[in-house]
Amino acid sequence: MGNPKEIMSERLIMLDVPGVLYSDRSQARLGGVPDSGTLRDVHFFDPIALGYIRRLFGLAGARVVVSDAWRRGTPAAIFQQLDLQVEGMTPPVAGGHGAQISAYFASRAMPSSYVIVSCAPAASMTEAQREHLVSVDPAQGLTVANFRQALDILGVACPSTLMPPRLDAGLRAKLAQLQRLAREEPTRFDTPAEPVPAAALHA
Repeated sequence: MGNPKEIMSERLIMLDVPGVLYSDRSQARLGGVPDSGTLRDVHFFDPIALGYIRRLFGLAGARVVVSDAWRRGTPAAIFQQLDLQVEGMTPPVAGGHGAQISAYFASRAMPSSYVIVSCAPAASMTEAQREHLVSVDPAQGLTVANFRQALDILGVACPSTLMPPRLDAGLRAKLAQLQRLAREEPTRFDTPAEPVPAAALHA
C-alpha cells in the first residue's frame, strides 16, 4: 500500500476563488459574479484571470487545489467546464484559507514547491505560508504582477515576452456555448447538483 503522505504533484497551486478568479473589476465588466450555484455562473469568471491560472500551471507543471467553499456539487462541475487542473480540495475546517491549507498538508507530503493564490489577509496565514503567498486584490482580481510573483515562488522562469493570456480555442468555444445556453435556455442550468449534459454543449 502507498504512503498516505505520498506526493501527488511536484508543484501545487493552492487557489482561493473569490477575489481571484472573479473580482469587483470583472463584475463591472461582465455584469455579475458566480453566486447562483448553477452552471450559468461560468460566464461570470474573469477570462483574463482564468488565462493566467491556466498559463501558470502549464508553465510550472503544477496542479490546482481549490479552497473548501468550492467543494461540492455544481462548483465542482464548474471547474470541469473551465478545464482547470484540479487535483483536490482543502478540507472543511474553520479558520479561513490558511487553516484549510494546513489541514490539507497535514495528511499529505509537502510538494517540492507550492504557491498560495488568495485574497485572504496575510495575517490569517502562518509565517511559513506567507513565504508562499501571492496576495490578490479582490477589487482587481489576478493580475500579471501576481502571475509573475507566483512563477517566482514556484521556481519557474517568467517568459521573456509576456503577453496577456489567451484562452485556447476549445475552452473559448465551450464558454461561448455555455453563455449562449444561459441566455437562450436558462432552465437547463436550474438544478444546482447536476452538470449540463454533454450533448447540450454540442447542440
